[in-house]
Amino acid sequence: MKNLTKSLILVLTVAVVLVGCKQPTAQIDAAKAAIDDVIKGGADKYAPEELKTVQADLSKATDEIAAQDKKFFKKFGTSKEMLDKVKADAEALKAALPAKIEAVKNEAVKLQGELQTSINDVKEMLKKAPKGKGTDKDLAALKGDLDGAETEFAGIQKLLEGQDYIGALNAAKSIQVKVTGVKDQIQAALDKTKKK
Repeated sequence: MKNLTKSLILVLTVAVVLVGCKQPTAQIDAAKAAIDDVIKGGADKYAPEELKTVQADLSKATDEIAAQDKKFFKKFGTSKEMLDKVKADAEALKAALPAKIEAVKNEAVKLQGELQTSINDVKEMLKKAPKGKGTDKDLAALKGDLDGAETEFAGIQKLLEGQDYIGALNAAKSIQVKVTGVKDQIQAALDKTKKK
């Protein structure tokens, strides 16, 4: 009877230990949901580095869970702490996201204004560009480049209205490169004629 009691106590102890060490599936689901939520909010576009960090932390937590699963006596305390941190970090990122989006929007709008001024300035420069034998094709090409940039410029506003602030910013930067290229070519031609 004594041996049976000892065996029963041992079996119950092992059962309690094994039941008490289940995977923290609810916390895994909560952490994944928090990350999905922040992705829906635009973190993949407006905070990609922070999102990568949170996703890497989730991966580390799941790796820790997998490592504990291989053990006979599982301890998920560290994994639970890691998952809680992932969820908290994802929620913090979600809270910071509107400010990040607004910053990109403001930068795009600022660059749009600067670009309008640059286009107007380069148009005036083009009027003063040296004209003469052999320059007609060059001037026509520069005017064509500037007209193309101006046509693309109109698309920035559409992107802003569609709340694609990253797209608007990238378009503005691309157009700025084109306008600067035209300006530099005109300036080089003007400088050349001054030297003569």
